[in-house]
Amino acid sequence: MPGKKFVLLRFSALAALVLCWAGVVPAQAENNGDYAAANKPVTDKWAVVVGISKFANPSINLRYPAKDARDFYNYLISKGNFAPDHVRLLLDEEATRDRILDVLGDSWLPRVALPDDLVVIFISSHGSSSDSDICGVNYVVAHDTNPDKLFTTGIPMKALAETIKERVHSERVLVVLDTCHAGGASESKGLTRQANADAQALAQGTGQMVVCSSDKNQVSWEGKNMTNSVFTRNLIDAFQEKGETVPVAQVFDAVKEKVQEQVIRERGVVQTPVVETTRWSGRELVLGVPPTRPRRVPPEVAMLASAPVAVPAPQAAMRPAQTAVQPPLRASVQPPLNQLSVLPNNKSGSGASRSPRDAASASAQDFLRYHFKMVGERRFVDAWDDLGSKYRSRFKGDMQAYIASVSRHKWLSYTASDSEFSILPQQGAYIRVRVRMNSLTGFNGYWIYSLSKVGGLWAIEDVAVG
Repeated sequence: MPGKKFVLLRFSALAALVLCWAGVVPAQAENNGDYAAANKPVTDKWAVVVGISKFANPSINLRYPAKDARDFYNYLISKGNFAPDHVRLLLDEEATRDRILDVLGDSWLPRVALPDDLVVIFISSHGSSSDSDICGVNYVVAHDTNPDKLFTTGIPMKALAETIKERVHSERVLVVLDTCHAGGASESKGLTRQANADAQALAQGTGQMVVCSSDKNQVSWEGKNMTNSVFTRNLIDAFQEKGETVPVAQVFDAVKEKVQEQVIRERGVVQTPVVETTRWSGRELVLGVPPTRPRRVPPEVAMLASAPVAVPAPQAAMRPAQTAVQPPLRASVQPPLNQLSVLPNNKSGSGASRSPRDAASASAQDFLRYHFKMVGERRFVDAWDDLGSKYRSRFKGDMQAYIASVSRHKWLSYTASDSEFSILPQQGAYIRVRVRMNSLTGFNGYWIYSLSKVGGLWAIEDVAVG
């Protein structure tokens, strides 16, 4: 954009927190005296966690957003009483503009969250300053956002908040954003956050609270001796130290003090997290509260949320006169798995799309590579689909029990070379594959997978250490 300097701001831990809590009392409820109804217990908990360090335009890459998001995700499922399959994690290439909007406003949250649930949304990425847009609009920068075409490829910050308010049915929504300045010398990229979000402007309606990692006229900083933002690290640490039953307001007070102390010590400048509370009332938010009536994710919703988002063909692009109105984003209906996926290691040379579960066209190694990818990306619902009846019986057919078990493993990588696979003698109807796990999980040994072919598809029937 000639004559204009494009300034990026990074969203990471808690830059704009929009809270609608179980104890939030909407104005209508207060006016009707229905205070008790507005303070019902949290029935279930859902979250979308987004972190983007690597962008399609590598010149705007950042250091820690993906790690901030991963760390916050790990806190939610380990200490925050969020079921792993109730949290959608989008990192780097997965966090495109269409995918973020789809998960927030179409295929996921609007289909799972009920009014008495708690929803948490965490976005860690770039944002744009208002002077980067001809109309002064701030944008969230997705993986595929073009910095020179923010209007058509970015996510307007205010529209994001409005989308959540209008399309997510829960009356208790916590939105976590943080702005970070990354332009300028490469040395400072990912270190400072400048021109933070305006908490009051982001608040959307009664019963919401907005917290920003710094005042809108201050800079927010990455830590000098940590691989997170100062705010994110102190936020997670405060939640862990205070425990699951401490209200967010008390956690925020501790975070505010810690952030101020650390930034003054390391940088000699002031960073003051701020909170907007004028539109929030009711009981205090306790993030780690256990849900009272947790539900399973409907299989059709899990399938829809995992499906690729339909992208219009080039010839169907909007005419210039229409560009001010974005068409609604819809997730395509996912076909059966054996018609959808592409082999991770396609050796046919044909370039055709084939399923890694199709035993007629995919090798046992290809299938296991696909399964490792699902587990490594924490797409546990998809990983559950790879299990045969014998393996599922270990968990009494309970997908939640499987997710709780497999989510404890630390996957370092999900790419395995041919040399890490060994085909063992067949045992009855089962094909056995021994996999060296050093590079995958850090385990200094082998796991032996027993595979079956059910309906022409690969399935994992057993896993043993060998």
